[in-house]
Amino acid sequence: MKHTGRHTAEFILLFLTEQDFYGGELLQKCEQKIPFNPIDSAILYRTLKKLEYEGKVQTYIDTSRQEKPVKMYQITKEGEQQLVQFEKDVEQKVSNLLFFLDQYKKWQDLKHD
Repeated sequence: MKHTGRHTAEFILLFLTEQDFYGGELLQKCEQKIPFNPIDSAILYRTLKKLEYEGKVQTYIDTSRQEKPVKMYQITKEGEQQLVQFEKDVEQKVSNLLFFLDQYKKWQDLKHD
C-alpha cells in the first residue's frame, strides 16, 4: 500500500490531545485509526521532528513506562491552535465535497432517465 502521510501532522496532533505517546504508539494509532492514510515510521518521525521544531509538540523522557527510557510527545498550545485551523479547513472542504457528490448524483440520475 502506498505510504502517503497526507495530513499526518494533524492526525498526530489530534491523537496527542488524548494523551502523551511515544513514537511507536503513535505509529500503531495511525495504522489502527486511519487505514486509508497509511504512513511508515520515516514519515511519522520526520513529521514529529518538524512539529517539535515548529513548537507544536514538545518532548520529554519517560523512565517509568518500560525497561528503557522512551521519548514522549506532548501537544502544545501552538499544536492545539493548528488543530482549530485545520478543523475550519476540513469543514470547508467537506462542504465542497458534499456539493460535488450531490451534483454528481443529480447528473447520474439524469443520465439514467
